[in-house]
Amino acid sequence: MRFYDRQQENSSSFSRTFFDETEISFSAIDCSLNGEKAIYASSELTSGRRLQSLLIETGATRASELRAKIGDDGYQVRIWNPNVAAATAFARGLHHTLEGDEIVITPAPFMAPGWNQRQYLSFWEELLRTRIKSAYFNDGWQFSNGCTFEFAVAVDHGMPTFDHEGQPLSAVDGLRLIEAAIDFCRGRLAEPTELIENVELVKTSLKRHDAAMVSRSLPR
Repeated sequence: MRFYDRQQENSSSFSRTFFDETEISFSAIDCSLNGEKAIYASSELTSGRRLQSLLIETGATRASELRAKIGDDGYQVRIWNPNVAAATAFARGLHHTLEGDEIVITPAPFMAPGWNQRQYLSFWEELLRTRIKSAYFNDGWQFSNGCTFEFAVAVDHGMPTFDHEGQPLSAVDGLRLIEAAIDFCRGRLAEPTELIENVELVKTSLKRHDAAMVSRSLPR
């Protein structure tokens, strides 16, 4: 028997800003972190290879067009559910690979009704910059808009990055993977605008880091 039932308390409604909602979410995450930093497991969710394969299969050029063709249930069954399962399995496997000594965060279970994609990305960027010490990228991450953005954030922040096998993933190697993914998409799908934008973010960060290294090497 429950002492308090969430359904019975559901009569209250709240009006909050996006910033307030993120602060509430971060406070919940901080209850688990308890002052430590976590490992981040990046994996495709709303974009990536599974979506691209269906776009090619159905002849659709964009996700919105595909969703209109296969319906919300089809989207859930063929894209969202398999991607969430793969993302959570990746994070769980990573936790065991690291011998259970690290907290591993996956974005897959997180739902914030009403948020748009930019708001989700803003939330995960803040998490990466403030609460994460290294990021691991699942197989095929370079085809995902979200994963490539997270890689750009990690590079900009100077965070250690690793591939799905736990091997170091340098900024230059990651850049090559994203550029190859862009080449694959061109001619088969609509122009991969988000991937192209994220490549530019990585390049900008690399230039800034290179300039900082040169500046530090100059005699004072």
